[in-house]
Amino acid sequence: MQEVARATTPGHVTASLDETPSAQLSPRLVNQASRRLCWISLLAALTTVLMVVFQRIIQPEVVPAQQDPVNALALLANVLCAAGLIALQHYRVVPATTILQLGMVFELVVAFSISTLETSLPFDPGAFVRGGSNLAVWIIIVGFLVPNRPLITLSVALLAASTWPVAYFINVWRLDLTPLPWNRLLAWTSVNYLAALWAFFIGKRMHGMEVAAQKAQDLGSYHLEGLIGRGGMGEVWRARHKMLAREAAIKIIRPELMAGASARQADVAVRRFEREARVTADLQSPHTVYLYDFGTSRDGHFYFVMELLDGVSLQKLVQTFGPQPGSRVIHILRQVCLSLEEAHARGMVHRDLKPSNVMVCKVALEHDFAKVLDFGLVKATASEDVTHLTVDGVSAGTPGYIAPEIAMGEERIDGRADLYTLGCVAYYLLTGTMVFNETSPTAMAVAHVQKPPVPPSERTELPIAPDLEAVVLECLAKRPGDRPSGARALIRMLDACADAGHWTDLDADGWWRTHLPPSSSHRAPATEREVQPSPVLVR
Repeated sequence: MQEVARATTPGHVTASLDETPSAQLSPRLVNQASRRLCWISLLAALTTVLMVVFQRIIQPEVVPAQQDPVNALALLANVLCAAGLIALQHYRVVPATTILQLGMVFELVVAFSISTLETSLPFDPGAFVRGGSNLAVWIIIVGFLVPNRPLITLSVALLAASTWPVAYFINVWRLDLTPLPWNRLLAWTSVNYLAALWAFFIGKRMHGMEVAAQKAQDLGSYHLEGLIGRGGMGEVWRARHKMLAREAAIKIIRPELMAGASARQADVAVRRFEREARVTADLQSPHTVYLYDFGTSRDGHFYFVMELLDGVSLQKLVQTFGPQPGSRVIHILRQVCLSLEEAHARGMVHRDLKPSNVMVCKVALEHDFAKVLDFGLVKATASEDVTHLTVDGVSAGTPGYIAPEIAMGEERIDGRADLYTLGCVAYYLLTGTMVFNETSPTAMAVAHVQKPPVPPSERTELPIAPDLEAVVLECLAKRPGDRPSGARALIRMLDACADAGHWTDLDADGWWRTHLPPSSSHRAPATEREVQPSPVLVR
């Protein structure tokens, strides 16, 4: 998720409240539009068949026009396109956004079939125009019942209206019909273009109402106040409990992801999201971000409510203030170990520990309080038959902070994989650089498997205590058996690092007072902007 101050999870690019992508349709509206489109397709296909039969009975003189090859193909395309849309929706072969895009093609197919049928019959050049084309009715029906972004609605509606004059000139040429006077032709076509404008205004109004409803949406007992940020998997919203007036951070599956994913991908994403909520709820360490609540929104999207943290990620800490002293690094690592120790005792491995997944915060009156985030990739080590919740082409981990056994795709991993990634985090905190600086994600993963790390003291001009460096390098051992045996063992090793000194509460209070006072923009979710290193494969 988004890398933000006072947020719950890290990600890629922070968005302020003014940057909410209102131009995008919400998933609820996309799904609603795709369902309505399929019903309209069904009705259009049935109407086509019934009208062909009905016209043959009451007006036999139109039979030659129906039997015309162009008209027959247009009617057949109408029915086949409708059947295809219904099948795609019913079997969930493609995402709702794709169905909506195919619906634009269907609108044009129906528009052309209407236009070519109407213009293939001879006109009386001397008779004035009474009423208008059935095409205008079709354009307004689609614009009213199938919501879309206003500009798309207008563009497709204008193209649909243009099928009438195109079909007219084609039929005048191929059927040798008597042309209409220009004023009669204008009367026939103007109604269709006017209907296209009405479809635009209707679509714009519906889109505006949907965006307003989305901004005012409530989730359970919480009111959404504004978007904090978004990342590869979801969105983080600032929220407030209606009764307790307590601030919280709500994580929701990113609307574009759900709207643009196939049915299988959407199911996997929801299952992975739900797993993160349940895993986080089971962990009670004060150094693991707290989960308050989770559930499903009215439009069917999974969400969970977490504490709103006041602080910065380790990624932001180093990017803004540079490498950290060894005493502070030990202080932070000990707290992370306490979070990992509980998870490992429950048979869980985080698998995606990295600087953007750990925050140092102000909790009550205490500063530099570490919180571990994003347990969405956690894996149970006790299960022999593990189901990997992976979308096609998607895997777990981040290349700069990935244990060799995870990079190799080994099935059986344990908590020592997290100790390796924690060693990578320590390396970054001490030097301001990652352990390996390869040019591609694949090369980075290979380096973690094969290349020995350069001692951190050789990557920075700042002094690093030899005993602390030895602990970091032991965490970075390629073989799990050469690393500390567990988080508690690592804590004992860190406590034994006497050369690095001790980071006291007074040190933390003084640092925050100087560098991150309450007025600091680095602690403001609406103003912080940060780009995270791209993961090898994003959750």
